[in-house]
Amino acid sequence: MNLWGLSILLIFILIFQLVGFFLSKIILAAAFNISTDQVAELMSRPNGTALSINIGRFSNLINFLCYMGVPSVLFLLINRISINEIGHYNKKPLLLKIGWSVLLGISAIPVISVLTKWTSQLPFPESVEGIAKKLSNMRNVLFENMLDMNHISELLFCIVLIALIPAILEEFIFRGIILKIGLLQYKKALTAFLFQGFVFAIIHLSLYELPGIFLMGSIFGYLAFKNSHLWYNTITHFIFNGVTVFLYYYVSQEFKRSGIHYNVDEILANFLFAIPASIIMGLSIFNLTKQENE
Repeated sequence: MNLWGLSILLIFILIFQLVGFFLSKIILAAAFNISTDQVAELMSRPNGTALSINIGRFSNLINFLCYMGVPSVLFLLINRISINEIGHYNKKPLLLKIGWSVLLGISAIPVISVLTKWTSQLPFPESVEGIAKKLSNMRNVLFENMLDMNHISELLFCIVLIALIPAILEEFIFRGIILKIGLLQYKKALTAFLFQGFVFAIIHLSLYELPGIFLMGSIFGYLAFKNSHLWYNTITHFIFNGVTVFLYYYVSQEFKRSGIHYNVDEILANFLFAIPASIIMGLSIFNLTKQENE
């Protein structure tokens, strides 16, 4: 439960990213009766086929469980502590605050989208800009492949894959383990919030999204600290990701119905939406962090 332990945790995350990648190739090659090279090709360069979409989704699932799930379990076993000692899930969330968590998750979407759009327009050095665009394009291709949904069953699967599992595991690691280490190591709680928010942003490997992810990570840390459990930030995280997945599904269905294609990112990155959303976002944070007797 110190910075050395955190370093080991981050090393485990990197190691199990590699383990997840190779495990994905082996499992999916056997499942779909193709070679591991074909799996790797479809994982990195999806072609829009049903096989490519399924490989994209299941490889993401295997990878995420490996590099977020396994290090979490190892950390608990090595430190001989329970899940509740980190997440305090035995504390009962309040219904009213659950409502504010939902509002925070929804209102944060246009605010973070505008922030990401502004960041992408900053004058970065040419070498940095090239790397940032490459990473952004790669992420967009992979996510659009996974979010190519035709049926409600695919929507539900993508919500579990992209919203529910990340909300649970990322909150447990970053707002549970890493925030707890930060609070033990730093005198000021604010330093701990910013520290885990920075680690959260860096690990997503996206320069354009870094300020937005850092902001949300810091807010999640503040919520966890003020409430002494992970329920509200996990719910907010789930709603944030889940609503985004649903919007992709809705736009896809609308395109098939009317032939009109809407750009989800452009719709969300609307300054007119972001202004009232930022007010709702602030009210939600205030109500989620005030004490019950206030």
